[in-house]
Amino acid sequence: MKQYQTFLFACLLAVLATAGVFQDVARAQETAGAPVSAQPTVLDLFERASTALENGIVSEKTLELLRRQLVEVRDSNAIIVAEGSIEAETLAAQLRALGPQPEGQDEPAEIAERRRDLTNALAAANAPIREAREITNLANVLIREADRQIRARKIESLLTRYPSPVFPSTWSSGWQEIEQFRQRLNRDIQAELARPSVSKALGETVPVALGLIAFGLLFLLVLRHPIHRILLKISLKQEPGVRAVALAVVYNLSILLLPVIGALALLLVIPVLDIYPNAARIALTATPVVALVMVIANWLGHTLFAPEQTRWRLLELEEREAKLGLRLCQGLGVFMMLEVVLEALQLDNAFGEAAISAMSVPLIAMAAVLLWALAGTLRNKRADAVPGPGEGEDVEDGEEVDEASVKPQESGFLFFLSLLMKASAVLAVTVTLAGYVQLARAAIIPMIMTVAQLGLGFMLYHLSQTLVKAATNRDEAAPAPILVSIALVLALVAVFAPLIALTWGARATDIADAWRLLVNGVQFGDIRLSLDSLIVLAVVFSLGVFITRWLKNLLRRSVLPQTRMDSGAQTAIVTGTGYVGLTLAALIAVSTAGLNLSSLAVVAGALSVGIGFGLQTIVSNFVSGIILLIERPIKEGDWIEVSGQSGYVRKISVRSTRIETFDRHDVIIPNSDLIAGTVRNMTLSNKSGRLLLPVRVAYGSDLEKVKSILIDAARGHFTIARYPAPFVLFSGLGESALNFELRCYLKDVNNILTTKSDLYFTIYNELGKAGIEIPFPQQDLHVKDIDKLLALLERKQEAGPTPAS
Repeated sequence: MKQYQTFLFACLLAVLATAGVFQDVARAQETAGAPVSAQPTVLDLFERASTALENGIVSEKTLELLRRQLVEVRDSNAIIVAEGSIEAETLAAQLRALGPQPEGQDEPAEIAERRRDLTNALAAANAPIREAREITNLANVLIREADRQIRARKIESLLTRYPSPVFPSTWSSGWQEIEQFRQRLNRDIQAELARPSVSKALGETVPVALGLIAFGLLFLLVLRHPIHRILLKISLKQEPGVRAVALAVVYNLSILLLPVIGALALLLVIPVLDIYPNAARIALTATPVVALVMVIANWLGHTLFAPEQTRWRLLELEEREAKLGLRLCQGLGVFMMLEVVLEALQLDNAFGEAAISAMSVPLIAMAAVLLWALAGTLRNKRADAVPGPGEGEDVEDGEEVDEASVKPQESGFLFFLSLLMKASAVLAVTVTLAGYVQLARAAIIPMIMTVAQLGLGFMLYHLSQTLVKAATNRDEAAPAPILVSIALVLALVAVFAPLIALTWGARATDIADAWRLLVNGVQFGDIRLSLDSLIVLAVVFSLGVFITRWLKNLLRRSVLPQTRMDSGAQTAIVTGTGYVGLTLAALIAVSTAGLNLSSLAVVAGALSVGIGFGLQTIVSNFVSGIILLIERPIKEGDWIEVSGQSGYVRKISVRSTRIETFDRHDVIIPNSDLIAGTVRNMTLSNKSGRLLLPVRVAYGSDLEKVKSILIDAARGHFTIARYPAPFVLFSGLGESALNFELRCYLKDVNNILTTKSDLYFTIYNELGKAGIEIPFPQQDLHVKDIDKLLALLERKQEAGPTPAS
């Protein structure tokens, strides 16, 4: 009946299951160190296991016992294989010292005899390892078959069909059994009260029991609320910091611990009265678990939704939705509480299938409705909502607010989780109506447990982040350091992944096998990937990345500014240092982790061919980027023209170069265009450059005066160099003007546009003062048959005006 699932739920929510789960895993792994002599004979064990698996008639508990013994044998022999033999390694080294055996010719008799003796001795030394390897492989085969049969039996129990509640006969039969249970319970209570030890003590125990009940109810319904309000008021008054977080944690723990006081008072009534009817003995024993389930469900609801305290609310919901979420969590706690009671009663009483179906339908329907409603509430969480009016932005009076801009944005994970919750609710109700009660329980109970576990992990994640922010004096709204967030996520996944796996039907032995696989690693050719090697790889590479970034910052801020290098050279050195550091970090990490990559040489060769054809452009840009950083034909800050684009180089990356045009637009240029194409660099060797300024004056102007004005204008501007001296070139006779050209050199070519504008202003003013015209274009107009046109106009004048019609 899968009672273990419900009890596991209570333990998980109380954070008590963590220790129990890993104790099971530890026990499964500690058996590896058991001596072979303490285990049954290996051959006898293999024979019994093979017979049991072939016949398939043993119970599930017997299969579990056989599997545990097989695991002990496998692990003990796996240790022998892993440790190897020092004697065998010594003999193999001596055999290698003799060199390879010559082909096609005889070697000296002494060497041949020595080789033969070493070979025989090596075979004898490897015999225990070879035998242990065979036993390990055979044990693995039997363990896999045992796991398959255990899973098949569990699936078969899940697919057991009970009478469908759709038929009235199911309810009539079920209620008859329930009525018989009620009568049996009544008789058992009367029998317990008739016991002398109970009946004589009723005068003393009943007042004590009534006092405990009164105190428990009074504390749960009245007394604990003022304590909560006082703690909440104190915590909300505190300024952000460690003290505020500590008080918030105290208030949160009070929600968990204060109800326990009232629940303990109520639970003490049972041992005080000492009444344990046989029809409900296990159910009464399970009452602490029942109370714990309800307390933790209430605590999780207050922690996640936090009505009336938006400061510590983990889910960004409106107040009405927060209260609804709390009620739904409490309702699911009531369902799990009733489910524990029902399964305990099934252990005390042999209910028929009709009674089980009749009692399960209302509970499963209740859980489905609550789970569906909770999924809808979680869908309303605002993960990254855009600030609305009064929330970070000022909205002017009369300004219309776009409703789409303030609409809450949905979290992808919560959307997916809500779909799973709704699917689980629908599936549970559907299969229950079809009579598959156990399948319905397996669909909805693990989902409720998973939601509770995820909520607990979500709370621990935010609590840890809040503590880190408070300890580092960060603002509450500011994000936590990225490394801290990653570490928290990895730690929570390591803790909750096994718990969620156990919730959905995995066994502790499955977790132990997964852990063993992680520790021992997976073999890929000559490479073995294990948990320790991956951790070493990640730690060493992260350390290398950290050192590389520290060195880059040191060069950029302290070392290179003290040199005479320009900014482009400094950037090239810093970028090259980053690439070299990352490469060395990767190589050192792989070497430290003990990964043998020699077997990947062929694969790397094939990849290089594929890269040469398929990624030709990317590789070309990459190599071009390396050449740019080393040869430095262009550097950051240069003014270049390439591919029809002109602007300043802002960043040279390993694949492309970003230039900023004079329109403040960023243009990404592939590095191969800068190496293979024609690039005009105005500031490569120096910043000086020549300015050509064309000027046109009218025919008949004083040429010497024009020349003097142009040269004086150039000499009077501070951006123009004195050497080479400015000069004026008479470039030609135009159609309507005399063409001159002022040629001068700028100290900084970046000032060419402003200098050109200033010179035109000066030249125009000076030419106007000197009476020198800047001509308009002059053109001659030729009209054909002008005599005929004049004669026509004269005749029209003689004829006079045309009379009106």
